[in-house]
Amino acid sequence: MPDSAALLVALAEYRTARRRFLEVLGCAPSNRDPLAEFAERLTHAVLGGELATNRVQKAYDLVTAAGETVQVRYLANPAKRWVNGHVVDFRSGVDLYALLVVEDLDAEALLVFTRGGLPGLCTAFAKRHAQAGTTFQFLEANYRSIAAAPARYQALGLMFVDLKSTLLNAPTNATRPD
Repeated sequence: MPDSAALLVALAEYRTARRRFLEVLGCAPSNRDPLAEFAERLTHAVLGGELATNRVQKAYDLVTAAGETVQVRYLANPAKRWVNGHVVDFRSGVDLYALLVVEDLDAEALLVFTRGGLPGLCTAFAKRHAQAGTTFQFLEANYRSIAAAPARYQALGLMFVDLKSTLLNAPTNATRPD
């Protein structure tokens, strides 16, 4: 276990890096999770529209140019073996649900779910829980399947943006629902 001085030095380094990250994102300093801020700004860069004026409101985080409300979340896991899942939840009434997938602190993909497509996705993944029409229990196996064949799920209203391809300046492999 590091001593108290080493811990304080590490905190100071984190504080400096965090402030710089928030500055690059265009966010005022706050104690809000910087990955949440990043997920919202990245989704805005992909979908366009307007970010909500209140960064911590519950209803939605973004409104597209078409007037669709978007809830933005992220799912962070270590590399190779996930320890966390995520519930994609449309019960608040939003039109779209964007989920940033982060592995080993690398932004892997942005998935944008549509409310109308959720029942079909639940069927495709044999989800049989009580709220399968409004929620989707998203697990590592679901992500691996979608990432391997995003076009297959596009017909079910899922947009998949491969952020690794974007980072490498290659085509984004973004597949938008028709």
